[in-house]
Amino acid sequence: MDSGVPVRIASPELKKQIKTANDIIDVISGYLPVAPAGKIFKAVCPFHNDTRPSLTIDRQFQNYRCWACDAKGDVFDFVMKFDKVEFPEALRMLAERAGIALEERASPEEEVRGRLLRAMKWAEGKYCHGLLEEPLAESAREYLGERQLTGPTVRQFGLGFAPLPGDWLYKIALKESFPVDVLEEVGLLGARDEGRGYYDRFRDRVMFPIRDIRGQTVGFGGRILPSSAYAARGPKYYNSSETALFRKSELVYGLDLARHAGSSAGYLAVVEGYTDVMMAHQFGVQNVVATMGTALTAAHVQQLRRYVPKVVLVFDGDEAGESATDRALELFWSQNDFDIGITSLPDGLDPCDLLLTPDGPARFKAALDKHQSVLDYKLDALFKQFTGTSAEAAQQIVDRALTLIAAAPQTMSARHQMRQESAVTRISHRLGLRQETVWARLAELKMDRRRREATATRSENASPPAIALQKSNPEGAVERQLLEILLAEPVLVSAAMAAVPLERLQHSGLKRILQELYSLHELDHPADLDGLRLKLSDRPDLLEAAARLQDVGRHMTDRPEWLKRIVAHYAKSDLDSKSKAVRQQLIGAADDDKSKDLLRKLQGTKAQPSGAA
Repeated sequence: MDSGVPVRIASPELKKQIKTANDIIDVISGYLPVAPAGKIFKAVCPFHNDTRPSLTIDRQFQNYRCWACDAKGDVFDFVMKFDKVEFPEALRMLAERAGIALEERASPEEEVRGRLLRAMKWAEGKYCHGLLEEPLAESAREYLGERQLTGPTVRQFGLGFAPLPGDWLYKIALKESFPVDVLEEVGLLGARDEGRGYYDRFRDRVMFPIRDIRGQTVGFGGRILPSSAYAARGPKYYNSSETALFRKSELVYGLDLARHAGSSAGYLAVVEGYTDVMMAHQFGVQNVVATMGTALTAAHVQQLRRYVPKVVLVFDGDEAGESATDRALELFWSQNDFDIGITSLPDGLDPCDLLLTPDGPARFKAALDKHQSVLDYKLDALFKQFTGTSAEAAQQIVDRALTLIAAAPQTMSARHQMRQESAVTRISHRLGLRQETVWARLAELKMDRRRREATATRSENASPPAIALQKSNPEGAVERQLLEILLAEPVLVSAAMAAVPLERLQHSGLKRILQELYSLHELDHPADLDGLRLKLSDRPDLLEAAARLQDVGRHMTDRPEWLKRIVAHYAKSDLDSKSKAVRQQLIGAADDDKSKDLLRKLQGTKAQPSGAA
């Protein structure tokens, strides 16, 4: 577990030195058997069930790529993916391998993060001590005993207690001279009116530390004691405030402890509560996590897909909620090559209660093993809901099922394509319909959906998705080519910055990447993919997109000439806009003098060279 001090980073020059000192062939051969194959090297890919050497490693470009699962990147990417660590850890590991000492210098962002982490670590220690030593915590200890959580489990998950008095933590901070303003910043203290000190935000609650993937506490969840005087006046669970550390819509409880077990099992089970996770781990089912009181989101999937190819949502009782199933199905279609399954537990029990029954762990594991894909689960639910052989029941099933399938993207992975075909076959056989009829209805629903989406986009003037690089959009293609060139040849960033204002880009994702490249250049840091790693730490999807763009750009020849063409394109676009504006003014000109003046302006715009900025 990290000590809570700021994560030390290396200068751009030192990062480059570390990368140069770690030849990618030497590093990967320390993990896998590597064999030469002409100018490149090959290995069995460790990132999918590879049966023949699909991983190619290029010493010239210092990168790797699997032609089966499309895993690719440089030496940092390989270590991050294989060891399931983030960039700072991979940097440390490779620095140690090369015998290079990292600079003792932290970025401003890491200084802030370190200050908040120290506050969380300090508070966790006080809450833990409160649970073990405070006489006021006797009811909390009894509650945990009733829940049958053992001492080792309580210590493993770092549980604590916030006593009833509203200034308990505040007084300790004053006594130990710990900065109370930082405790307010992380949402553990609140400021009283008119500068009359602070009060504890958590009181009479069992405290569950919420940790990031490194095991660092970044927030807390507080469970009110059932016997508390506040039980009827406040929420049952209460989370600490959203901060630079804690974003509950992205965090997954228990992931730091479950990721390796999930990798071995091939999936992570997602339950609803903290104690469900703890009890599962207590009984040896360690591939179990929970979201922070929210449904599974795309942000959660981005986190989880780094460690597992699948999640299984665990619902209490015999049936999952219809809305929860539909949300999961929408998410399933939007995530290529990531599976989402569903299972329901027997006897209407939640995981914690099931695990405490005779043979509970075996029954829980059996339920996980019997999980269905979310699509199959939904189809079964529809067939149960609309029984009988009437045409009306068949129509309801067909339309409801196909409406969900129609939500799939136009470009699907091979796995999703197979599942779509399987679902259509299953519907047609179950209802005694011809497959052609079902396919035709699916095509109608997909067309209707595309029309609605197009109408909504026009009415809302919506910006394109962050990573949906629409090749059919000419302006988007130019923006994409610009990033391909700059990422493949970072020395051209200076020329682009002088000629292409950031505001010219319409695509929000590409604009963010270009913004960070320009920012790196302004700081005299290398404006390359390595520099983007920390800049885009909050957007792994954009970092993946940048890597893909760089890969395309490396295959482009004469990149400076391509950049000149792009600059000329933007210059011409500016002139066209100016000419159009003058023409519009000319239409409404009030007199001849005004018209003549506008005509001179129009001729002036036409006379400018096409490459003018």
